[in-house]
Amino acid sequence: NGVALLKVQSIFVSSEMARNLKLVVLSLACLVLRVSTYNLPNHQVRLDATRLKTLQQAHNELDRRTVLSSWTAGIVLSQLLYPLAVCAVEEEPKATITDRVVMDVRISRQDGTFYVRDDLDDSPENKVFYGQLEFALFGDLAPQAVKQFLSYVDINFNPLDDNPMPSYARSTFVSLDQSTGLLLGGYIPSLQVTDFGGSAALKYGGRVLPAPLWADNIEKGKVKHISKGLLTHRKLEVAPTFGITTRSSPELDDTNTVFGQVVLDGSSRSFLDIVQDLPTYSMEKPRGDPREETAFDGVTSAVFNSQRLLFRSAAKTMGDTRLEKVFPDKLLRRVEVTQVKHL
Repeated sequence: NGVALLKVQSIFVSSEMARNLKLVVLSLACLVLRVSTYNLPNHQVRLDATRLKTLQQAHNELDRRTVLSSWTAGIVLSQLLYPLAVCAVEEEPKATITDRVVMDVRISRQDGTFYVRDDLDDSPENKVFYGQLEFALFGDLAPQAVKQFLSYVDINFNPLDDNPMPSYARSTFVSLDQSTGLLLGGYIPSLQVTDFGGSAALKYGGRVLPAPLWADNIEKGKVKHISKGLLTHRKLEVAPTFGITTRSSPELDDTNTVFGQVVLDGSSRSFLDIVQDLPTYSMEKPRGDPREETAFDGVTSAVFNSQRLLFRSAAKTMGDTRLEKVFPDKLLRRVEVTQVKHL
């Protein structure tokens, strides 16, 4: 009887182990599918959500059958991997694409030049990148932000015009925030935020222009900063600068509003990959290998930072505007927009 009981238990455990193995496979499938949707456009995310729900249903049915076998090694394994099995579907906002905008962009060599040169070696630092970014805008979700964005696109730009209107056609990408991964673009040279009659205004050339807020009161259907290539603008900011996410940055949800996305094709992916690898300016003293640092190195670094703050404060007091061109996370290569078009 004892031998027979052991055989029955062996068969039962084997059956439960097989069932739990299926549970683990389904859990991993849910996880892979969930992660793979982070960088996809919204319409592809919704298509994959259907497959994800099907996997969840199969997972839940199999999970119920394993409750009675918690004493086996298989259920222990499934419990250890339970966080992987929780694949709750977060419905992506069904943001309708109302407008499309194309920007021609270029990235300079490390010396800041774009013109043809035959005297340089063939290295990535000496190559000029030319590409195109296509933006899909969510005019129904964020109408005010899209309206203001398009106001800098729908401009008949003429380089011979002595007093042109500000346009993205001569804008630049200026910085890459190392903490959030946000690429800042839309900087138009000579465009400044000023005060006019107690209200914010924009000064460009000899003109003083109104500066309406880009803010949209989005409560339901707000797009979160959870993927690469989202087009976003800082709330309560009147300047036309915008950001492009290079990774998931949920910390931006409270300060920024998503109003579009980059169509992630070959050109845009290459552009973002190159920009992410560009050197940026640091306000701190350059440091070497921390394992080789001494107490004296720490003191010199502190002295350097104190002197830097002192000199910058003095220069700002004397009205030296050159400081505006030096700021943390500034891209140390020229990244420019050469043409913009509303499709």
